Amino acid sequence: MVGGGCNGLAIAWDAALRGIPVLLLEKHDFGWATSAWNSRLIHGGLKYLERGDVALVRDSLREREWLLSAAPHLVEPLRFCLPLYRGATHRPWLLRAAMLAYDVLSFDKSTAWHRQYSTGSFVRLLPSLNRTGLRGGVAYFEAQVAEPERLMTELAAAARAAGAHIVNHAEVDGATWSGEGITGLRFTDTTSGRRYDVTTRLVVNAAGPWVDDVLTAMHSAEPTPLMGGTKGTHLVVGRFPGAPSDAVYYEARSDSRALFVIPWRGRYLLGSTDDRFSGEPGAVSPTAGEIDYILAETNTLIPEARLGRDDVLWGYAGVRPLPYSADGPTGDITRRHIVKTHDGPLRGVLSVIGGKLTTFRSVGEDVVDRVLKLLGRKVTRTPTRTARLPGAEHPDRNAWIAGYLERSALPPEVAARLVASYGIRAQAVEDIAARDSRLAEVLRGTRATIAAEVVFAVEESQAVTLEDIIARRIMTGLDDDLGLASLADVAEVVTRFCGWAADRVETDMAHYRHYIKKLQPRYSGTP
Repeated sequence: MVGGGCNGLAIAWDAALRGIPVLLLEKHDFGWATSAWNSRLIHGGLKYLERGDVALVRDSLREREWLLSAAPHLVEPLRFCLPLYRGATHRPWLLRAAMLAYDVLSFDKSTAWHRQYSTGSFVRLLPSLNRTGLRGGVAYFEAQVAEPERLMTELAAAARAAGAHIVNHAEVDGATWSGEGITGLRFTDTTSGRRYDVTTRLVVNAAGPWVDDVLTAMHSAEPTPLMGGTKGTHLVVGRFPGAPSDAVYYEARSDSRALFVIPWRGRYLLGSTDDRFSGEPGAVSPTAGEIDYILAETNTLIPEARLGRDDVLWGYAGVRPLPYSADGPTGDITRRHIVKTHDGPLRGVLSVIGGKLTTFRSVGEDVVDRVLKLLGRKVTRTPTRTARLPGAEHPDRNAWIAGYLERSALPPEVAARLVASYGIRAQAVEDIAARDSRLAEVLRGTRATIAAEVVFAVEESQAVTLEDIIARRIMTGLDDDLGLASLADVAEVVTRFCGWAADRVETDMAHYRHYIKKLQPRYSGTP
């Protein structure tokens, strides 16, 4: 298995649960790219329904409901408001029909059905909206995963618990072949430089935007392009005049693109774009033109916002791993996943193209079904359909949380934050804090993140670098300062309690400062 994003981890989890020996190799860290740099939504995809992809919408809505129960500490319902404006592509009658179909397709959901509003009622719901041409609107529910990075660590933990061997910072750089197909992989531990060889008869390539690169690394022949990603840019801003309490899904006045204003961790996500992208996906970042476009559209929607460049705290961009398409509107490229079973010189390799964060579990199920058939084994029903992720594995979660908060020796704010981030694994973090009083101390620059979480990240969540810890484990990397205030404390904890060498830590600190540069606003680029 190559690729440790949401799809790769889900495939590894499902395969291990169904008795298939699994080795997963991730060249950087779990969920560090597309799985993190998205709109942080678990959604059915109303726009997919508008394009007639009923099957994808039903699959997404079913998986949304699964995630609400499988990881309730990380995935929560979020109400969306969709304004209707005169001249927009959303026609009132069509939107009413689409929303009704959306509700019917999510007949098994736990959230409320949609509600339609007249112009006056919608203005009372969202008084700061631009009223010019407003014709009412609708409200409906999706779900939000504020920290998909944490969701990936839960998924990785589930895969490990099922018996999968998962290795991050391991880059595939070659393969071995026979007349029957692939026989092995070569990879390099990028932290130590050591090279390894493993034998295998089947490889699933779930490397997201890097699918074509992995195929090239495994075989000298340049493959026909499978991937044709599009770039999605998001901006992070603080609360602003007229900021809504609900998420708003709206149509851009300038080009009719679908855009969002989303409440997020006490701030707001604005975005996103959907433009074709070529280049190195790991280096992608917002351009000046994209920043100005998103701000202008937000200000048009909410005139009193008056957001400017100085209001942008930071921003990010990700590359959607979509099937290659040379031309046409990017919105028309399917968001369904495709599993390509290679023949000829790449026999024994399956490549996963596309897919979205919401449907990772069903992607895993589909791929493992195919793998079982290729291995000549009986296709059994996957256990993941009813499974919960590690932070939610308790028959009475609410009772457990109440009991934990009552018995915890940590300050109430710290205990509550641990539950919100780790679910029932909060107790494991507190057990680490009990080893030494210094591990119960709050990290500088944070309100309630404690040193024990750093040790937990290293000991239990395979964090190998300071970037792994800050950006994708303890989540201070999503703070306004991108984790800089906590960097020195994190470095001290790994040195004192995890045995990391001082020179390694110094190098890691410099790397982290470089890493966040791509998240900081830059205005010298082009649209």
